[in-house]
Amino acid sequence: MKKTIAALIAVMLMVSCLSLTAFAAEDAEMVPVVVKVPEGWDAPHVWAWADDGTNAFAAWPGEEMEALAEGWYYVYVPGFVQNIIVNANQGTDAGVQTDGIVVEAGKEVWITVAEDKTAAISYEAQLRGEIPAYVEKFVVHAYVPLSWKTVNMWAWSAPDGINAFESWPGQAMTEGEDGWFTGKAPTWINSLIVNGNEGTVQTADISVEGKELWLTVYEDLTYDLSYEDPNKALEDITVHAQVPADWADPCCWAWSAPDGTNAFTAWPGEALTLDGDWYTIQVPGWINSVIINGNAGSVQTTDLSVEAGKDIWIVVTDPENAAVTYEEPAAPAVPEETEAPVTEAPATEALTEQPAEKGGSNTGVIVGVVAAAAVIGGAAVALKKKKK
Repeated sequence: MKKTIAALIAVMLMVSCLSLTAFAAEDAEMVPVVVKVPEGWDAPHVWAWADDGTNAFAAWPGEEMEALAEGWYYVYVPGFVQNIIVNANQGTDAGVQTDGIVVEAGKEVWITVAEDKTAAISYEAQLRGEIPAYVEKFVVHAYVPLSWKTVNMWAWSAPDGINAFESWPGQAMTEGEDGWFTGKAPTWINSLIVNGNEGTVQTADISVEGKELWLTVYEDLTYDLSYEDPNKALEDITVHAQVPADWADPCCWAWSAPDGTNAFTAWPGEALTLDGDWYTIQVPGWINSVIINGNAGSVQTTDLSVEAGKDIWIVVTDPENAAVTYEEPAAPAVPEETEAPVTEAPATEALTEQPAEKGGSNTGVIVGVVAAAAVIGGAAVALKKKKK
């Protein structure tokens, strides 16, 4: 999946290996993108980026859109966005996404996606009424007991008691492939409750900071709270790579599958540094997928699956062939120089004088002498080869 996005961006951008330092700046202007999708496109998301390769969001499939009215959905993106992909069904089906849609940066845009995935663009509102104002939110992750059939989040600001959601049990959380449930809350809240089974079981009130957090809830309703992803608490690793001689300025693109979290903000990733016989780079230990590329991302390997938390060595033969190991491969043995084998002259019988025919012919003697000369000549050639 990430290869599809990386390849698309590579073709479109041809940018340098220099990674940009951040995703959307906290004070960046946010503009609305409003989309109408075909029936069957569940939970539509937007993936967005700038022409220089800066991604608006940290991980594919991007930001989930909220329902507006009459089949339209909306989401806010940073004002620098110039390219959009609308996708659905959690971004797992390439057949349920558009191609890259070019939009004008900093403008509210309305996009209608047809059944054939083509998109019509307008910069004029297609509905009456206002789009809800932008509210900055953060992600809440919750790992709950298996006995919970539904999972919801209730959030508010203490002590003034302003609720983030209209009614109990609050916002439904979505289960991911890794077993964690996720939801979003406004950054102004400072208290939350995670509850299950339609609000019949719940945690105590939990004081939180308005930033991404991970909450593990146990059967007795006690919990552990962390602001660092427990699945990614691994030390950085080193990627070593050897590439073809015509791959200039090799770079590394890396991410975590299947959640799609990128290690770098823009394709083609970070530049590798030549260290002896290997190009190297430090990457987060949680990555499990790598692409090595060169020539500003115009040549690349296929997606390479790797084990998280381990240093890796990658030998790239060509775009379709790359060997991955977890120990430095031994250098190929250099064969010792050997001498050419000596060709021995064939053994010959002693020359005998042929009986003279009547008339005193010497033909037999002459033939014997010629044959001997040929044998001696052969031996001379063999000796010459040995000397070489």
